[in-house]
Amino acid sequence: MTTRERFLAIVNFEQPDYVPYWYAPGIGIAHIETVARWQREEGYPSDYESLVEFWGAEGYHTIGLHTGFVPDFPVERIDLGDGYVLIRQYKAETRELAVNACTYTMPQFATYMFEDRRDWEEEMRPRLDPAHPDRGRPAIPESQPDQPVLVSCPSYWGRWRSWFGLDRVCWFMHDDPALIHEMNRAVTDLFLDQAAWVAQRIQIDAIGGWEDMCYRSGMLISPDAFEEFMAPYYREVSDFARSIGAAVVDIDCDGDVSEFVHCLWNAGVNMCHAFEPTHGGSDIHRIRAELPEFIICGGLDKHAMLDPTGATALAEVDGKVPAMLRHGGYLPSIDHGLPPICHYAPFWRFMNRIRELCGAPPAPFQEIGPP
Repeated sequence: MTTRERFLAIVNFEQPDYVPYWYAPGIGIAHIETVARWQREEGYPSDYESLVEFWGAEGYHTIGLHTGFVPDFPVERIDLGDGYVLIRQYKAETRELAVNACTYTMPQFATYMFEDRRDWEEEMRPRLDPAHPDRGRPAIPESQPDQPVLVSCPSYWGRWRSWFGLDRVCWFMHDDPALIHEMNRAVTDLFLDQAAWVAQRIQIDAIGGWEDMCYRSGMLISPDAFEEFMAPYYREVSDFARSIGAAVVDIDCDGDVSEFVHCLWNAGVNMCHAFEPTHGGSDIHRIRAELPEFIICGGLDKHAMLDPTGATALAEVDGKVPAMLRHGGYLPSIDHGLPPICHYAPFWRFMNRIRELCGAPPAPFQEIGPP
């Protein structure tokens, strides 16, 4: 089987030749600084630049849609002189480490890009026009890839939160709900225009998005608010997916997703990834029992790699993966990338056990052997 055939078998609850460790968008394997520390201190082989190749992971072939602002807002970087930079884009000011792409830190958001309806009408909406003469079309492979083809759908909550800030978006929902719908309508129309063009030229297998609209105790908005402001547009995306033969609509979300996955399922979305297990509500066994036809990716705790002996890592795999594999519709993965406090040796044992349970062929890390 190819990765694409394998993926389609799994998400259709059929029997593949084996179940791969899945490299999902937004999850990854390990952070850059984690690998650098492993190379310095823990025996990670430095001649493997590709984590995906080394660990034998499999994933999507992503086709990038042109769904951003056209023209985009210029970005200005100002050196603050203390190892930090100030990044300005329109009204946003963000302070972060100058080497933030290589470190495990979050930026400090001082102000956000947009503030009000005027910003939407005068600056944002014209730049989201599907027919803008400068908006390009995606690059299409010459033939169907051996990986499942994925295109990205809009983020309806996460995008507005990152552009306006959490407080302001909540005020919009109360004071100007029409604005939320206008924005969601615009980004959905832009997505559908781009994705339909791709679907006429190649088979799309998955439509993926992100929300990050949960925290350690649940959703940042109520299920009723999700149904009012987000569900109608997810139903359109899901209907489009079915119309073109795409197997899944896959949404990434952090935090406790116990309510969120039910909201997604009711809106036609059939897959989610991350399932951070440190949040009790993201227990993949319970969610599997509640939603037996929902496709689950992730749910394996990265914190298990804090124990250098590997015992905790093996217990994490043995306590979850066999039962999830028996039911089907499961793609094993850790919940996001490993931070620098995690160790190489337990992760080696963790990945080795997963491949044994999944019947996967040897990967380079197994051929090299344990550290």
